[in-house]
Amino acid sequence: MISRECPGPVAGLSATRMLCRLMLTIFERSVFRQFLVINAIYFCVILGLFTIIDLFDNVDDFVLNSNGGGLLVIVPQILTHYGKMGLFIFDASAVPMVAISVLTTLLLLKRKGQIKPFLSAGIPAYRILVPSLVCGVCVMMGLKMLNREALLGNAVHHLHAGRGSSSTQHRVAPRYDYASQILIDGWSVYPESNRIEQPAFVLPPEIAGNDMICLKADEGLFYAQRGSRPSGWLLKSTTPRFEDIPLTAAGKQFVLQSRQGQNIFVVTDVGPDLIYKARESSAFLSTAQLISRIQSPAIDRNTARDLEFNLHARLVEPLLVILMVWIAIPIILQRESRGMIAAAGNCGFWLFLIIGSTYAVRFLSGSQLVEPVQAAWLPVLLTAPLTVWMLDLVET
Repeated sequence: MISRECPGPVAGLSATRMLCRLMLTIFERSVFRQFLVINAIYFCVILGLFTIIDLFDNVDDFVLNSNGGGLLVIVPQILTHYGKMGLFIFDASAVPMVAISVLTTLLLLKRKGQIKPFLSAGIPAYRILVPSLVCGVCVMMGLKMLNREALLGNAVHHLHAGRGSSSTQHRVAPRYDYASQILIDGWSVYPESNRIEQPAFVLPPEIAGNDMICLKADEGLFYAQRGSRPSGWLLKSTTPRFEDIPLTAAGKQFVLQSRQGQNIFVVTDVGPDLIYKARESSAFLSTAQLISRIQSPAIDRNTARDLEFNLHARLVEPLLVILMVWIAIPIILQRESRGMIAAAGNCGFWLFLIIGSTYAVRFLSGSQLVEPVQAAWLPVLLTAPLTVWMLDLVET
């Protein structure tokens, strides 16, 4: 039943009655569980298909990296690799998966005729379905947020990790530190260990005196900021040595001598994830990392625009998914329906048109046609009027 009674005397129980009204009924809990089960099934299907297709093409990599250990070594490597990749797949597919799950749940309820008795009793369709579906959406979005904030932020390097290998080598993509104008380059980078091999940092005249100096080393280790210690690269066995560099006053703020005389510490916010596939990795950073990077003077304006768009897109995403629930209900349960297949196709068209708009506006921000904030919020500004227009289509 939709109605419920709250036990206890009348006086002094307004908060308890409010809580009772917010609690889900038996039917709403059933819809809520069904929605979560459908999401779990879809995620298992997506992860299973990805694992089978990728493993079929790349099983040799696991065999080569097993060092002749046989199945006892290969199977744990496969489970570990695709378990980590599952975190990235869930983050990337959560919104389309939730949209399909909303569509599937509504179609199953309509097919079984579970909504008709409530409509016959004069209970609005939105009152029956919105609480359970919105609660389910909040759970899925909460899991995505937890996954991104707690797991993916410090595991971005797994996205490009080798199959069955604990150490992955990547070619360095040279990048300027716009705070110091130092060019950070090297032979290869190992993101999982924050290490760069054969680093070559080009110091500009503003740092190194009258001429540019290429600061080379055998190895570099990146240390994140901790307390009063700034972030930067510790270069080991540098050439030239610290005392041979005619540092300017500004240079002494960015190039510091280590306790070991042959080592030099270069202050910079440009870490390992910024010198290899930075654009692909930025979408999986935690919110705190995004804000810190946007505010960093070492980041160029174009990169900061992309990060700013990603930040606002995260704020928009839950609201946009909830609006999709309000759109799906009147389309599936409209008064004059041509059948479930036509309703499913119509609903799928509108939902994926909205999802597609979130990718289209990224190009508007990247081409600098609009500001990142405007581009990120544009899908909501377009979807909200559409939602209001479709409210009266639902069967009552």
